[in-house]
Amino acid sequence: MNDIATEALNKIFSMLAIASIGISTIIILSYLFTKLFPVKSSIINNFNQLIYDNSVVFSWAIATLALLGSLFYSEISGFVPCTFCWYERIAMYPLVLILGIGILRRNKEIWAYGLPFSLIGLVISIYHYQLQIIPDQQSVSCSSETSCSGSWIMEFGFVTMPFMALSTFLLISVLLLIPNINNLRKGK
Repeated sequence: MNDIATEALNKIFSMLAIASIGISTIIILSYLFTKLFPVKSSIINNFNQLIYDNSVVFSWAIATLALLGSLFYSEISGFVPCTFCWYERIAMYPLVLILGIGILRRNKEIWAYGLPFSLIGLVISIYHYQLQIIPDQQSVSCSSETSCSGSWIMEFGFVTMPFMALSTFLLISVLLLIPNINNLRKGK
């Protein structure tokens, strides 16, 4: 039963990872389009407003799904996390708590506390993913117990766990940053 569930989740999470990259791209392009070509009312403005109003909720939901997925893989599927997988978890797990507290307290500035975790996780997962793509290089932090260049999952020829983490951290970073770029410019 675990093998069937694991295989199904591999496909689902892989498709979600690819979708996350696409959604991140759409959010960035939508933001740039409205900055370059301001329009009073349009589908793009409605989309941007939806993202702006719900960016923390969406980020929290994505982080929570990532947390549950990582726990499923390690605790039910028996995949032993490597050193970089642990670092990625260390960056992801606090996001669930930080963003959840921000939602409960209706704190509009909580994005500033979540963004550093997401950006650090993004950098770690990019490094980890490239270790898997180019496995013959020396890693700065791999144990002999579990290889950081090995892969438990390889879907569609390129989607691995670090790719899933990369896409998740990218989408959370975009969701937390894009709606708040103006706040950064104003020094808020």
